Amino acid sequence: MRSRLVLLAVLALGVVGAASCGAGDDARRRAETQAQRVRAGVEDARERARDLGRRVRRARAQAERVGTRLADRVRKALDGLRKAVPTAGPATRAPQAAGRTDSGTIDDFLTDVLRSVDAYWTRTLRASGRPAPRVGYDWVAPGDVVRTGCGATADDHAGFYCPADDVIYVGQALAAEVYQGVARGLPGQQAGAGRAQGDFGVAYIVAHEYAHQIQQELGFLSSRAGGVAKPFELQADCMAGLWGNSVYRAGALQPGDVQEAVGTVLAVGDFDLGAEQHHGTPTERRDAWLLGFDSGDPSACRHFVAA
Repeated sequence: MRSRLVLLAVLALGVVGAASCGAGDDARRRAETQAQRVRAGVEDARERARDLGRRVRRARAQAERVGTRLADRVRKALDGLRKAVPTAGPATRAPQAAGRTDSGTIDDFLTDVLRSVDAYWTRTLRASGRPAPRVGYDWVAPGDVVRTGCGATADDHAGFYCPADDVIYVGQALAAEVYQGVARGLPGQQAGAGRAQGDFGVAYIVAHEYAHQIQQELGFLSSRAGGVAKPFELQADCMAGLWGNSVYRAGALQPGDVQEAVGTVLAVGDFDLGAEQHHGTPTERRDAWLLGFDSGDPSACRHFVAA
């Protein structure tokens, strides 16, 4: 009897051991399956990361190629423009604003400035074998609001160039306020940064907007990438300074004109550094205008967009 009991016990232990072994094998198989799934997921994630990296590198390379083409176009265009500054002579005459102290006559002054700026760029472009620039203008009368080809309206405090209809819009009320030194609400104006005032302050505004038209004719403005405004605004300031240099070389600047232009340039700077429409700080805009004014060389303005 005892022998049979011992044998049964041994057999029972064998069955339990076999069951335990089978359970262990199942757990190992499940663990191995789970591990394989994890490894497959990790490898899939790594492949997605590698693919994303490849796409990012391709996008960067494409952006660099676009930037290089634009920079090359800017360099060739501005390097090709010869200095075409006039010399003083019996017929030399700078835009005059004497007696024009209200918005009722400021439109005549704006037209005089536009003609002077247009004459400078016509001379400069023709000297480089390029056609003369062509641009429309609208000096928006006090109280008026006009439609533009850019979708936005222009009122009597407007000051912008619209490439869609190739028109410069400047409000007569804004121009009169700048001339009188009482302008309010200029973008980014900071206490102590500068004061928009005087006839040459008004002239700077016209010359800056005309410079955008030159950028458009040379193919820069339509290539503006990413919607970032600052490089093009600083280049337009520099190009406005080129015209100021031509007036200086002609011996036609009046005492205080440069100070009026610099004060207005400082007044339109802004500190909205993270915005796509940030135009440059007051100091950056002043330095850009002075670069054009001091050099009188169109190629000096190329690095703002070529950078």
